[in-house]
Amino acid sequence: MKHSFAREHRDLIIIILSFGFSLVLGGVFIALYGADPLAAYASMIRGALGDGDAVLVTLARAVPIVLATMSIAVAFNGGMWNIGAEGQLFLGAFAAAWVGIDLGFLPGPLLTVLGLALGMGAAMFWAWMPARLSLDKGLNIVVLTIMCNSIAILFTTWLATGPYAGARANSGTTDRIAEAMRLPHFHAFGTLNWGIFIAAAAVLLVALWMIASVAGYEWRCCRMNATFAGYAGIDARSRRMQAMMASAALAGLAGALLVVGDHYRFLTTLSPGYTWTGMILAMMTADRPVAGIAAALIYAVMSSGALEMELATDIPTELVSVIVCCAVLFVTAGVAVADRLANRIRED
Repeated sequence: MKHSFAREHRDLIIIILSFGFSLVLGGVFIALYGADPLAAYASMIRGALGDGDAVLVTLARAVPIVLATMSIAVAFNGGMWNIGAEGQLFLGAFAAAWVGIDLGFLPGPLLTVLGLALGMGAAMFWAWMPARLSLDKGLNIVVLTIMCNSIAILFTTWLATGPYAGARANSGTTDRIAEAMRLPHFHAFGTLNWGIFIAAAAVLLVALWMIASVAGYEWRCCRMNATFAGYAGIDARSRRMQAMMASAALAGLAGALLVVGDHYRFLTTLSPGYTWTGMILAMMTADRPVAGIAAALIYAVMSSGALEMELATDIPTELVSVIVCCAVLFVTAGVAVADRLANRIRED
């Protein structure tokens, strides 16, 4: 019975143990730095969840990270490598800003819906091009999406510093979007806004689609073996394209929400690398949607409380990135070792 449970939940067990080992290793680094690991972790939790204002800040930080993680996980789950999610996020953000600037005469609810829809649509179009070239022409999806990243980021930077540069704003930002388009904040001095409900609905919908739908099952078949999926009657090309489009839509939504709910304008520094963080978290959780959401929330807590930890113990905030990267290495190594042991047992 125990062996059956371990086999069935092998990857999840590896993920949990790997994250635990990375926390222990982080504690060793803290001790070598001359601080108390327990005190450092306690200050981190206190900074992220210590009071109501801290919780709001942590939730605000979690929204784009969760969306980015799910965006990467969806693509990987369907057998596609969406390395271009960062560029899709920037295009989605600028598309939403354009709606709020040039179409500000429209009614507020329509503006918001149109901005979010156009943001997702722009991101999906930007992902469709490399996906089409990869699926139909056999070109390398990783190279294509990385190139599209640079083009999208440079293009939106040119727009924000050229034709759409804000008249009274710092360099690299557009004017503010129409006030009627802006999502309300929960706190006057915070950034958490009603976009959290939109993000939660999108993430839950995609997670259920991945776990409980026929299409989600076919995505997984395409990831494991697209050729075999085709023999089983699955339209592998169509399913993989669907996964890529869903991935891009989430990335575009993340960018649009940053404009509509957080900054109320497009900034060239809009993202500190949300989708790259999401890629690490998705890899760490083996593209499992529930585990990915949990990992993104944990990362948001750690990164939100890292400043408090630094103030209390002088431990650099970069320790959070070290812990997460170590967890990815442990997961990768753990899965490889488990596969090798399983193969050896079958041979015997």
